[in-house]
Amino acid sequence: MTDSMCSRRLSTIFSSALFLASSPLKKSVYLLSALLIIACQPSPPTSEPVTAENSETVNTPLLIRADSITMTPDHILSVKPTRYQPSLGLEGEIEPIKKINLIAGQALIVEKVLVKKNQWVEKGAPLFIVRRQTSQIQQPADAVAATNSTETVEVNKKADIKPEQSAVNNQNSANDTVIDSENQTKQAVKNDAESDAKMTTANSKKPTTDNATSSGSNDDNNTQENTQSEKSYNLITVRASFSGRIEKLYIKNEQKVEPHQPLLKLSDETELHFIATLPIDAESQISVGQTVNFTAEGLIDEFTGQVSKLTTTQQPKQLLVAVNVVDNEVSRNQIRPDMKVTGRVDYGQIQVGTTVPKRALHNVDLTVLHKPPYKPLRPLIANVWIIKQDQRLTRQPVEVIEYDPLTKQYLIAGITNDSLICLANLPVESEGKKAVVS
Repeated sequence: MTDSMCSRRLSTIFSSALFLASSPLKKSVYLLSALLIIACQPSPPTSEPVTAENSETVNTPLLIRADSITMTPDHILSVKPTRYQPSLGLEGEIEPIKKINLIAGQALIVEKVLVKKNQWVEKGAPLFIVRRQTSQIQQPADAVAATNSTETVEVNKKADIKPEQSAVNNQNSANDTVIDSENQTKQAVKNDAESDAKMTTANSKKPTTDNATSSGSNDDNNTQENTQSEKSYNLITVRASFSGRIEKLYIKNEQKVEPHQPLLKLSDETELHFIATLPIDAESQISVGQTVNFTAEGLIDEFTGQVSKLTTTQQPKQLLVAVNVVDNEVSRNQIRPDMKVTGRVDYGQIQVGTTVPKRALHNVDLTVLHKPPYKPLRPLIANVWIIKQDQRLTRQPVEVIEYDPLTKQYLIAGITNDSLICLANLPVESEGKKAVVS
C-alpha cells in the first residue's frame, strides 16, 4: 500500500475516531490504536500469479467488428523458440521373428505324430509322418504347405518324393535343442528297406523251370516293387525348418486331414520383434539400423530395439516397420510374445518450436497426450490463431509435438518467430480481420 493510500485511510479512521469520542459511549484509546494498525497493513498477495492462462481478462468479451477485433494484451502470446528432436511413434505386438504354420495341401492321413505341444525341437527334427490318399497318387499337388508372417512356401512340388524327404523347404535359420523321435522314423524306413531287400533276394533264388514260370515270377516281382514304390511315394516325413517350440499342434495319430486344414505351428521365441505401421510419407525419415526405445504394456522398464526391415504396401499404401528386440538381460527376462508395445525412433536434425497453453489450440483432441510418453503416435494437427506483421488474423495449422505435465504447456511446430499468437477462441469469420489491442 502506498503512503498516500495509507494517509487517506488514516484520515478516514481519524474522522471515525472523533465521532466515537463525541459519542456518549466514550470508546477507549485501545480501539483507536487497533484501527490505526489495521489501516496500514499491506494487501494480502494473490494465491497464484496472474497469467494469460488464468487471467480474467482473457475471458472478457471481445469486440468484434466488420473488419477488426478488439482484444486485451492478455489475449496475446509472443513466440518463444524451443528446441526439440523430431521422432516417430511406433506401435505393435511382440511376436517371434521365426514362425511357421503348416497346413495340408491335399487330403492326408496322419501316420504318426512325433512331437508334443510346447516341445522344443531342433532344425531338421521330424515332426510328423503323413500318407497321401491312394486316389491322389497321380496328382502333382503339394502335400503340405508352410505359411509364415511374410510369405507362403510351397513344398513337395515334385512328384518324385522319397520316403524320408522333408516336406518343408523354408529359408529361415535356426538354433538350439533336439527331440528323441528321430530313431523311430529311421527304424520305420529301415524296416521298409529291409523288407524290400529280402523280397528281392528271395525272388532271385527261385529256379527258372520254363518261360511261363519265369514270366510269372517277374510279374510278381514287378507288382511287389510297384506296391513298395507306391507306398514310399505316399509316405512323407515333415521336418522342422528351424529350431523352435511347438506352439500349436492340431493333429493326432491316424487322423484324416482335409485340404487346407492346419497341422502344426512352430515358432522360435528366442528372437522377437514387432511390426509397426506408418504413413508412406515417413519412408524418407526412417532407415534400417535406427535405434528404437519402447515400453511394454504393464511393464515399467524401457527396452531397446532396432529397425530391421522396411516394407511398402500398396493397398492401402503404407510403410511397415519391423523392429527387432535387442536381446539383453532386461528384455530376455520380461518381453514375451503377444505383448503390446509402444516406442519412438528419432530422425533428422534438431528443430525449433514454441510452447503454448491449451486455450491456444483449437479443433483438436489433446487427451492422447495426457499419459506417458506424452507424445502422439501419429502427427497431431491443431489450429492456432496468429497475428502477422500486418496485424491481420490468420488461422494456421500446426503440429502438436509434446505435452509437459508439469507446466501444462504444449510444444507445437509450424509458427515463425515474426508472429504473435492469439489465445482467444475466435469464430472462423475472423480470418483476415485486423487485431486491435487496447
